[in-house]
Amino acid sequence: MLKDVLTYNLDVVFCGTAKGKASALKGFYYAGPGNKFYDILHKTGLTPHKLRPNECYDINQYNIGLTDLVHSEYGNDNQIKDESYDVVSFKSKILKFKPKIVAFNSKKGASFVLGYRGVTSLVEYGLQDATIGNSKLFVLPSTSGSARRYWDDSFWFQLKSVL
Repeated sequence: MLKDVLTYNLDVVFCGTAKGKASALKGFYYAGPGNKFYDILHKTGLTPHKLRPNECYDINQYNIGLTDLVHSEYGNDNQIKDESYDVVSFKSKILKFKPKIVAFNSKKGASFVLGYRGVTSLVEYGLQDATIGNSKLFVLPSTSGSARRYWDDSFWFQLKSVL
């Protein structure tokens, strides 16, 4: 599985649910051919140019971090077992590294951290009332190609405006 790309006091840590198959096989975050992650980072101005997946381990230089809630398996959100979500370890990492914002790259992952155990209909996009320590929580539409029908880049621009 992929290692976390975390350091102290980042502006934002993007948290996915689990690695997709392409990312697990290639060894890079958001490596699937239809994934919009690096496109939207550049489009919103979070990175000065469009990064390639193989540059994911250098993303801290832009004050961005990467992690996932599931490190024991890979696949689409609907393929991941509920018991694989490691919310305790995730919260511990956030409390340790203290990013300004944790941005969930899917409602599914956010639902476990917010206490809804996979019920995505209870999760709204945008800034949440909940925090982890002093880190604010923000929920974004997934950049995965398989979540295309839910895509809305306006929430990514909202995230940029609160940083």
